[in-house]
Amino acid sequence: MNERARGPLARWSGPYPLPYTLWVLFLALLVSGFSTLDRTIVSILIDEIGAEFELSDAQLGLLLGPSFAIVYAFLTLPMARLADVWVRRWIVAGSLFLWSIFTAAGYWVTTFGQLFLTRMGVGVGEAGGTAPNISLLSDYLPPAFRARGIAVISVGATLGMGAGMLIGGQVAEASGWRAALLAAGLPGMALALLYSLTVREPTRGASEPGRTAGSAPVGEVVRHLLANRTYVTILIANGFSLFAAMGRNMWEPAFIIRLYDMGPADAGLWYFLTSPLPSAFGIWLGGRLADGMGRDDPRWYLWIPAAGQAISVPILVAFLLWPQGDTLLGVPFAFYLSFVGSIVGSFFTAPFMATIQGVARLRMRAVAAGMSTLVSTLVGLCIGPLLVGVVSDSMSTRFGDEAIRYSLLIPTAAPLFSALVCLIGARRVAADLARVDDEDSTR
Repeated sequence: MNERARGPLARWSGPYPLPYTLWVLFLALLVSGFSTLDRTIVSILIDEIGAEFELSDAQLGLLLGPSFAIVYAFLTLPMARLADVWVRRWIVAGSLFLWSIFTAAGYWVTTFGQLFLTRMGVGVGEAGGTAPNISLLSDYLPPAFRARGIAVISVGATLGMGAGMLIGGQVAEASGWRAALLAAGLPGMALALLYSLTVREPTRGASEPGRTAGSAPVGEVVRHLLANRTYVTILIANGFSLFAAMGRNMWEPAFIIRLYDMGPADAGLWYFLTSPLPSAFGIWLGGRLADGMGRDDPRWYLWIPAAGQAISVPILVAFLLWPQGDTLLGVPFAFYLSFVGSIVGSFFTAPFMATIQGVARLRMRAVAAGMSTLVSTLVGLCIGPLLVGVVSDSMSTRFGDEAIRYSLLIPTAAPLFSALVCLIGARRVAADLARVDDEDSTR
């Protein structure tokens, strides 16, 4: 059987056998899923928590955002730097165990202050989860497979968000919000043990023979990355993309509840089916397209995100504005629009992550991912949801429940700016990838 008949996997050239690499990718997907699940599960429990502790909306807002985001953002770069000089699998496993403990600890809290501290603890743990995981996978995955492989990080995160809303809501309804936090935290501890026992630490550059890993002071690392035009292009484009994604994701369930007159359980289910689930497929498909088309022309690693985001904007705007009474097969027609828009709107994730790793030197990859995570956390998680809420409040007197519809138009339009940045910066991708390869080359 010739190579073409056997398909693209016949070209596999990773440092470990493909079945074992797939196992590591599966574990990475689970780690990312638990990260987002533990981070966002409080949002589905917020009414019960507020009622028990008699909290104001301002206090609940602190619990949902700053309690996690500020600590997470502050520690992301130090943990990423540690991953560039130490054993990454231990960092990932230890971080997962830590944030799982703090998630489960919510079961025993008796005051708002104690719950706030547990959420800060989740942020401390999760700061060491994403960037080291991405860096480690980059040494498992040859460049030709990297975008679709690293996509498991974002696929897991997207599915984890949806699972948090589904599972958290069901457990809370049956046994209370404390039981939901306990149910979310305990499996993560077991996964941390499994990860530490079965994932091997690859040699830096193992997936790219001919490159060697040289270390540098952290200041030099940051200067090197910011001097790379492709890296800066992706930082800016990803900032717009995550502003859009987090602004929409944190408020779309409320949009469905208010505009389609659904309860939390039904809204959570429809949200999962029309946003996180198709987004997970779109993340994989975007990585697959970028790897296939980018093999001959690396500019596709930015052209694919640009095309997906430009196409998604009018579709998702139509989803927000479509009359609620229009149905197809008993389902609101707008939900079909959300499904399609979520697929193409997620094309950017895997190509961005893979290209960031490609334009970073071997012992700069975790910091490169960490800096991107820092920007996306501050712009996406802090600014996006807050701005939507502020605009909705300002319009509520005039539009009532419809205000959320119009405030969501702001993040929904933001991907157009990301697409423009990608188109402007695409011409530099090939040169920047080649230059970094030469800097690490031993030939």
